Amino acid sequence: MNPDYGAGIGIGFFLIMIVIYLGILALALWINYLIMRTAVKNGMLLAMQQSGQQFPPGGYLPPAAPYQGPPAQPPYSGPPAP
Repeated sequence: MNPDYGAGIGIGFFLIMIVIYLGILALALWINYLIMRTAVKNGMLLAMQQSGQQFPPGGYLPPAAPYQGPPAQPPYSGPPAP
């Protein structure tokens, strides 16, 4: 049996542990982001209610520009004169 076989298992185990560690770290940061986003949103809504400002029930959406259709093109006058 090759004596380096044990070193390969150790390196593989080390790489798997790094991937698991980074995955748990990313999950913790994502959950923290969701909690902070919700807290800020609820705090803003509470502040707006207490100050008497109006806000839409679904959250803030900027007004959309009215649809104007495709851009106008000049009429076709045929090929250019020589």
